[in-house]
Amino acid sequence: MNQEGKYIKNIPAEDKCYDVAVIDKDTVASPLVKQKNIVIVDVNSSKVQRSIPTSSKCCNINYIGKQLVVNLTNKTIQFFHLSGNILSTLSTAKNSSHCSVFNGEFYYTTHRSHAVYSTDLNGEIRWMFGCQKSDCPTGISNDASGNIFVACSDSNQLVVVGQDGKKSRILLTKEDGLHEPIATHYNRISNNILVCNVSGQCFVYKVIN
Repeated sequence: MNQEGKYIKNIPAEDKCYDVAVIDKDTVASPLVKQKNIVIVDVNSSKVQRSIPTSSKCCNINYIGKQLVVNLTNKTIQFFHLSGNILSTLSTAKNSSHCSVFNGEFYYTTHRSHAVYSTDLNGEIRWMFGCQKSDCPTGISNDASGNIFVACSDSNQLVVVGQDGKKSRILLTKEDGLHEPIATHYNRISNNILVCNVSGQCFVYKVIN
């Protein structure tokens, strides 16, 4: 789809793919969960340009600073060059669901232990924010000030956590259209935030400071 949310086409995949990362206007990356592969796809031709094997199942992927950042199911997050070379590996306290990187800090959610972690790029924990047991934190993103936006699928909420991990507030709820939200992306240029429900329904909201 385009930036206005207009449908363009489907790109078939050989396996379950739970996430996608935009590399440029013509190229995306997506993890194939059971195959333990990341595929780089040309969106114009719908053809796979290359595959990158992973050591464990991968469900979440980001493209940050010309690197692919992938959450693996063995308490590991790995940074890949587009060529497939592993640049670095980070161990997590729990199996992570989704992650984000901002200003040299790393953030990830653990949906089974209901928490948000902030670490340095070596994996040393700076702080841990405990969510409610009914929350199930999944998607995560940062604004330009470092605030952390977390999609909580079980409580049907979007929560914003301060950059020090001490304060939080509920920003959006079921009344705003959220129903099992699992992904979110903050556009730091427009101050718009995208939130997607597990059903595939997505919403764009304007964040007003």
